[in-house]
Amino acid sequence: MKIGDNIREIREKEKGLKKDDVAKVLGITPKAYSNIENNVADITITRLYELAEIFECTPEYILSYQQKSAFTNNFNNYEGNKGINIMYQGCSADQIKNLEEQLDKSKLEAARLQAQVKARNN
Repeated sequence: MKIGDNIREIREKEKGLKKDDVAKVLGITPKAYSNIENNVADITITRLYELAEIFECTPEYILSYQQKSAFTNNFNNYEGNKGINIMYQGCSADQIKNLEEQLDKSKLEAARLQAQVKARNN
C-alpha cells in the first residue's frame, strides 16, 4: 500500500471521517486532499504530522499501516433466502454471494440424489 491508501483506510475505517472535513482542518481544498489519498500528490513531513494529529496516531502508524485482520459481520438478506438473516464472518459481499450460489447448487444436487435413492428403493 502507498501512503495515500493508508491515509484513506485510517480515515474511513478507523476514524469515520469525511474527506471534506479532513481537508477543511488541513486548510486545503477537497481536491488537494483527494490527490493525497489517490497518491497523486506527494506528502510533506509537516502534512504527515498534521494528519497524524487529526487521526490521533503517530506518523509511523500512518506510514506502516496495515489493515487490521479482524472479523467483520455482514448481515445479508439477499433475494431468495426467504427473509432469514445469515451471518458470515470475514467475507466480502461477492464471496458471500458466491457461497450462496454454491449452496443452492449443492441443495439441488442433494435433492436429485435423494430422488434417485428413493426411486431405487421403491
